[in-house]
Amino acid sequence: MKKIFCSLFICILLLLNGCDDIDTHRPFGEDDGKAPGIVKIDSYEKIPGGVKIKFIAPVDEDLMYIKIKYRLDIGNDMEARASLYSDEISIEGFGNTDSKSLAISAVDRYENEGEPTIVNVVPGTPACVVALDNLDTEATFGGLYIRTVNEKKNFLFLDISTLDSEGLWYTVHTEYTSVSDIHFPVRGFTDEPREFRITIRDIYGNSSETYSTIVTPLYEERLDLTKFRSFVLPGDRAMDVYGPMENLFNGNNRWNEMNLAHSRDFNPNEFPVWFTFDMGQLARISRYTYWQRLMSGGAFLYGQGSIKEWELWGRADLPDASGSWDGWTKLMDCESIKPSGWSAGNNSEEDIEHARRGEEFELPMDAPPVRYIRFKIFSTHTGAGLVVMQQLWFYGTPME
Repeated sequence: MKKIFCSLFICILLLLNGCDDIDTHRPFGEDDGKAPGIVKIDSYEKIPGGVKIKFIAPVDEDLMYIKIKYRLDIGNDMEARASLYSDEISIEGFGNTDSKSLAISAVDRYENEGEPTIVNVVPGTPACVVALDNLDTEATFGGLYIRTVNEKKNFLFLDISTLDSEGLWYTVHTEYTSVSDIHFPVRGFTDEPREFRITIRDIYGNSSETYSTIVTPLYEERLDLTKFRSFVLPGDRAMDVYGPMENLFNGNNRWNEMNLAHSRDFNPNEFPVWFTFDMGQLARISRYTYWQRLMSGGAFLYGQGSIKEWELWGRADLPDASGSWDGWTKLMDCESIKPSGWSAGNNSEEDIEHARRGEEFELPMDAPPVRYIRFKIFSTHTGAGLVVMQQLWFYGTPME
């Protein structure tokens, strides 16, 4: 046994010694010492803050990639690379539409770099500037409502500032988003005239000019959730598997707590399904916030029984005991939309943060005062025959 062990040990040493002169980090093959030829520019098209370039790579057996060097308007020197299997590349990050100079070269496996081709291009208008040009604002309940467009879904930061009690400007909210249709409120203010300033930035450090507006927020308050009660009518879907429906109104929107209203399973062919509750007060509703099940680090978000499409109905007087829809008014159509647009089961960080903050739905300004509410649900994110919610908070102006 000792002889076998010694022989094996000697063999291993010989093998290791024989590999000493092999550089495992070297590219495979011989270095021909020749740099690749030049890269030819076929065409380019403008994109927000950049260009998409189509090129023709030189014919070279050991071509590895195409290198593009350029400088951003903020002064940063940048380098991008395109695979030898591609014939196009997008260059982004410019802060204006002045002509830009790009140096494009071919590089082989041994980092031999060919002579660069210098090309001047005119980038498209930066996404942050486009968003500012299309910015629209208006007063909403408790604050300011902002809308703009971001057609190419660039990542943008919208900084909203206002004056504090000492007359100093401070950032009250920053919205980070990549959705194409940007719209959101900034709330928490009294119904007095207030100036807001909005600046839009991109991830490259470019910034738009500052937009300024003065609005008078509309009065609202969070309705007294302690008055909310389940109001089950014939035909309603029971929401009481893991506790009463009143769980929806106890203010618990925290992570990883067993707090929810949960229906029994049903056949998805039974959609639409609905449930009813009494707010305990007549009110003009301005908006409401819906929280999905916030458990297991977000594993249930946009899944299980998280609702996707529904209608909100309401009425001021006592509903008919038969469960009939007579006398009910549709207040709005609602849809839970994932910012990423990804399929069910795949959530981005933005999706998770969107759900953690709660999904907000603003009612039309002409919505009538109501006391009784019905959720009429048409689908869930995964198609499951199940309805699960963690919280529902309503805001508006009480009228009694």
